[in-house]
Amino acid sequence: MREPVTLLKALPRYDVFLTETRDFPHLDASACYTFLQLLRTGDELLALDAQVLSSFGTRHGRFNLLMMLKHCAVGKATPADLAEKTGVTRATITGLLDGLEKEGLVERRPDPENRRSIQVKLTAAGQQFLDRVRPGYCRWFTSVVEPLNQDERQQLLVLLEKIQLRLGEISSQYRGTSHLLSTQS
Repeated sequence: MREPVTLLKALPRYDVFLTETRDFPHLDASACYTFLQLLRTGDELLALDAQVLSSFGTRHGRFNLLMMLKHCAVGKATPADLAEKTGVTRATITGLLDGLEKEGLVERRPDPENRRSIQVKLTAAGQQFLDRVRPGYCRWFTSVVEPLNQDERQQLLVLLEKIQLRLGEISSQYRGTSHLLSTQS
């Protein structure tokens, strides 16, 4: 199982953040508490996701790559395209493909129209692997949101999309700079 990123098993109570506002009047206690709850939840999801996929004999990157290949048109998946779509380096994709190819789950072939390019495709064994893993994997992540009704799920999606949009804005503001968020008021 992967190590937690946040190392937050138990968060401070909300009143701890309220107390901190005495020393730091610009501190938004609600924002701090909400952020840490979100961080801890994400961390716990990633850790459990790694554990579940490990029980199926795979890891997140490998599983996602196989799923991506399943939905690519034949002859349309290249290592460069896969790296771009997944947001990882070409070297990472090459390493993942090496392992998957060794296990017979994917196949790499030269592109017949461009000899400098390689096409990647899911093999029959790769499809069988997905057919074996997907039902249990889908059951696990469905069970996570099971306590939420449809309206609550939709509301959560809207809220997460707002946070994702904000993360994109913040990321573009600070990409390639050494600014600290604490310098903004």
